[in-house]
Amino acid sequence: MTFRKILKKLANRYVIATVAFLLVILFFDQFNIRKQIALHRELKEQEAEIEHLETHIARYQDSLKMVTEDKEGMEQIAREKYYMKRDNEVVYKISDEE
Repeated sequence: MTFRKILKKLANRYVIATVAFLLVILFFDQFNIRKQIALHRELKEQEAEIEHLETHIARYQDSLKMVTEDKEGMEQIAREKYYMKRDNEVVYKISDEE
């Protein structure tokens, strides 16, 4: 097949219409390839953020369960986070800062 025969076959109006349609869809449409890639990347970032927040939620639910159901757990959290003490105690805070 010569180059002219190939050009004649490619000059068919259906081939030209198909190529034009594909170019419009791939590059000039509202949802072109570049936008689809950006949306896919954003979706992956959002899914990673969801996983991160779900781990935080699980940790906070465990803390909430420990506080509401266990008196010793509630006392431990009050002492560690809020530096609370009993009336007859003296608490010393030692820091490692230099």
